[in-house]
Amino acid sequence: MKTQSFLHIIFACLIFKSSLAQLPKEVAMKRKIDSIKLAALGDYATKYPMLRQGAFAVDMIGSRRVKGELNGSNLFEGKTNITRIRSNFNIPLAQFGKNVVAGTISYQQINFTTRDVKSYQPDFAAVDQSLTKQTVGFTVSFTRLDSLFNRPISYSGSLSGLTNEFSSIKRLNYIGNVVYSVSRTPTSSWAVGLAVVIDPSSVAPVVPFVSYWHHYKNSNLDLFIDMPSRVALRKQLSRKSWASMGSELGGNLYFFDLEQASLPQNAIYSTIDLRTGLTLEYMLTRKLVIGISGGMYTLARSTMFEHDAKTSDYFFRTNGGTVPYLTVSMSLLPFLKSWK
Repeated sequence: MKTQSFLHIIFACLIFKSSLAQLPKEVAMKRKIDSIKLAALGDYATKYPMLRQGAFAVDMIGSRRVKGELNGSNLFEGKTNITRIRSNFNIPLAQFGKNVVAGTISYQQINFTTRDVKSYQPDFAAVDQSLTKQTVGFTVSFTRLDSLFNRPISYSGSLSGLTNEFSSIKRLNYIGNVVYSVSRTPTSSWAVGLAVVIDPSSVAPVVPFVSYWHHYKNSNLDLFIDMPSRVALRKQLSRKSWASMGSELGGNLYFFDLEQASLPQNAIYSTIDLRTGLTLEYMLTRKLVIGISGGMYTLARSTMFEHDAKTSDYFFRTNGGTVPYLTVSMSLLPFLKSWK
């Protein structure tokens, strides 16, 4: 322990001496290069929203007829509206050589309002219901950028935790992935990858993915195919505004503490949805982007299962359906630099 502390002190001293040794011109040049890199990343983030520093969105999902089943038997049916708040913030922690360490904090709140309820079992009350759930998440990731056969390749691993309370972490998962750039030109790029997921509720332990981008000069259109998550067509309308149309696959997870003897006490409610529609975004300031989107929301899967069980071993499910949705959002382009 003393040896580690001594090494930390020596390391800190070396960093301090190194900083003193830098000439003013070198410091100015480094700052200029960092600013150029940040500007380039900001432009890239307008095309890939997941690269933005932070985001906040409110989803208003239209009313649909829902039918619930418990252990294969009809439980209830009614009309359900969903309002959802989504937010996340990405934090660059460190960068040394070809390695990058980053963190993400996320928060999601969802409200289910069900009316015109019809019960099929005596234990379930046929009354209008309103239910709100929250999920807080964190992710720490490590990425290494390298090359293979003279082409860029990246290796990354991440640890993620989810909870609905401050006293404990309800869910942990681990993801490792590798992404290989097959080709890149000024107007197109092509990459393939593989993700390994360690999580009991994961749909598949290994997920292959493909990322393709192409710019059509004559029409000023960008095509993005990031399978299996999204397909989108984007057009730059002006220097500060753009529109995109396509489909995006998403998933959500919420925790339930059930108080019925016949059901698991700790349960997880999981959904997979598909949003298809049009998005308009405008750069209000140099770093702030506001947006509005609308279209059709499809609930592909909605199940509840025991905390440590697989998603296929569910005891409760609701039917899918397609309804209109409207989303209002604002997001921040990258502005934070890593601490190291």
